[in-house]
Amino acid sequence: MRKHFINGTIALSLGLSACSLAPNYQRPQMAIPAGWSSGVGTPRQNSRPFWEDLGSDELNRLIDNVLAQNLDLDAALQRIEQARAQAKVAAAPLYPTVNASGSASRTFQNPQDKNAASGSANLSYEVDLWGKNRNQANSADYRIDSSQFDREALRLVVTSDATNFYAQILSLNDRVRIAEFNLKSAEEILRIVEARFNAGSVSGLEVAQQRVAVNGFRTALASLIEQRSTTGNALAILLGLAPQDYIVSTAQLISLKMPAVNLTPPATLLTARPDIESAEAGLRAANADIGAARAAFFPSLTLSASTLLAAGFGSPAAAASSIAASLLAPIFTGGKLTGNLENVTARQKELAVTYQKTVLTAFQEVEDALAALKSATDRAEIARSSVIESQIAYNIAKAQFDAGAIDYLNLLDTQRSLYQAQDSQIAINQAQLQSFVQLRKAMGS
Repeated sequence: MRKHFINGTIALSLGLSACSLAPNYQRPQMAIPAGWSSGVGTPRQNSRPFWEDLGSDELNRLIDNVLAQNLDLDAALQRIEQARAQAKVAAAPLYPTVNASGSASRTFQNPQDKNAASGSANLSYEVDLWGKNRNQANSADYRIDSSQFDREALRLVVTSDATNFYAQILSLNDRVRIAEFNLKSAEEILRIVEARFNAGSVSGLEVAQQRVAVNGFRTALASLIEQRSTTGNALAILLGLAPQDYIVSTAQLISLKMPAVNLTPPATLLTARPDIESAEAGLRAANADIGAARAAFFPSLTLSASTLLAAGFGSPAAAASSIAASLLAPIFTGGKLTGNLENVTARQKELAVTYQKTVLTAFQEVEDALAALKSATDRAEIARSSVIESQIAYNIAKAQFDAGAIDYLNLLDTQRSLYQAQDSQIAINQAQLQSFVQLRKAMGS
């Protein structure tokens, strides 16, 4: 009979420990658009990282180094390890606890000394009657997931920033070359104007104007060189290097190709974007926290070795009395349990709203990136045409000026227009690449 009683007690404990008071998790309901406002792109999944689509081996090596050396990613990895350690702590109550104690003594008596030693072990196990411990462990596991998704989101930010910095450096390389060429051209024109001034064919006003133009080109060149230096410094930090240790690339922007855009339906963002998945993992953790908070209102049962021995060798009544004595029920906690339940419930509702906001923000970022990409693509075509026409105008004006057919002001205007068109074209091409990177980042790939 005792055997049947013990088996029944164990079965009851296991059955109750399978209970869970956590609400059934449901992803927050919200309207998901069927498609995107812009018709740009091809509706298929992106098969590789966005930086590989740009077709640069140098960029691929750079990103590999960033992923291996970035300090923010390293710190995020340590946050994952912290979450795993906390999960071990949260899961500990699911297992029995064994404590050992011991003592030793030595008595000095003639004609000999006496030594004595004793030891004992204590085993205890809290039966998870209402799923409190299991829900706490589940919550900690979901927080591991959240920290891993957070690192993936950070990885996306770091790689997109590194790609944009690299493209910006290449863009500045081209803009510096254009500025240097135009400065030399302006200095050559200045020498011609000064020679004509010495010959008395032009006034001092034209000389002064060209000197101002030369100084303008020099100022623009110095500014571009500064921008390239500071961008290289920012990229060095992403690489986990001191700025002095990073050698800026000398490649041209043309070494990066503009890839085709692949679009997936908006619903795919729910599982493609790590920030959305992190928000959902946090919501699942909060859901489990509610189950743990509800379970705290009910009695807890802790079995010890002495309790089990009493159940095994005593009468059924004595065994039942021994187990009943191990039950601990909260009677008055001054509102602690109620307050905790209200807190975790409000937290769960907050995270549900946060999840919805995260999803909507993701949709906005994709739409913004699509609009920026379309605008940059249109402007790039206009800029290409403008450079062609400006170059033709400058060549004609230069030939006419050399022949004395036009005055200096006409040449100066065409010179400025050409420089602005060339510089603008490079900046727009870089903005087009940046819009592509931003779009892929917004799509989580």
